[in-house]
Amino acid sequence: MIVFYKGHNILFIVGCPRSGTTWLQRILANHPLVRTGQESDLFTDYVGPQLRHWRRETDTTWNGRGGVGLGCYFTEEEFLELLREYMGKLLKPLVGNLRPGEIFVEKTPSHALFIPEILELLPETNIIHIKRDARDTVASILAASRSWGAKWAPRYAWKASLMWVRHVKAVRQAVERPEAKPRVHELTYEDLHASPHDCIRNLCNLIGLNWGDKAILQAIEANTKETTKITGGTPIPLGGEFGKKTGNIVKEPEAFVRKAKVGTWREDLTLLEKLQVWVVAHKVMKEAGYSW
Repeated sequence: MIVFYKGHNILFIVGCPRSGTTWLQRILANHPLVRTGQESDLFTDYVGPQLRHWRRETDTTWNGRGGVGLGCYFTEEEFLELLREYMGKLLKPLVGNLRPGEIFVEKTPSHALFIPEILELLPETNIIHIKRDARDTVASILAASRSWGAKWAPRYAWKASLMWVRHVKAVRQAVERPEAKPRVHELTYEDLHASPHDCIRNLCNLIGLNWGDKAILQAIEANTKETTKITGGTPIPLGGEFGKKTGNIVKEPEAFVRKAKVGTWREDLTLLEKLQVWVVAHKVMKEAGYSW
């Protein structure tokens, strides 16, 4: 019998882009038992879409053609066995060399869109969803779109708002599943900003990491806005082909760390942009605990 990896020593950090996922990753990276790396896109671009397509393809009520695709050649069990084997090989550089007690912190924000797939294939993993006020998130996305993030960040407030809504709704829908409730934990950017020590302490308790108060404070201080602008923050290792081409440490673009404050949307967004955020996101904002 093949024993597949179930994710007991990997922690996923997810959330809408520009919600503080990198900040949280860099703080946790200071823990002596934490290993981490650049965003892998493992489930957004590789494993997740394959499993999602299999589910859709083998749903005869959706297919409407009596069945086409690999479901004509593989059973559910056979396909999932192949997919788990493939995923295990892709995960090897992340978790293959971990020693007992160590965990790998994987931060890909848009893994928020694939939580059901992550938990189906890695049922023992933990997922931290970091959530930020839509208005501040949109302001940060728009700022990125005008500089280093021009290739991915929407340039209009209504599109950036749709990005926020899509990510937050995906997590809210995922946590309604019974298997997700004990595995998905939520943290707000606002709480992390107001009480970073308490948030990190509670998070470590959730995932079973012992970390002294002094060490937590040092990790937070190493990744403040002011410190990060000077030092780059806690280094994130970079390997593989990109490591060969650009060096073994992740180098964030200039202006990646912006204001790192709460509520700057009031000055950052125009009246029209505020209106667009309200139209697109105010209902989901209210459901997520953000009143206008």
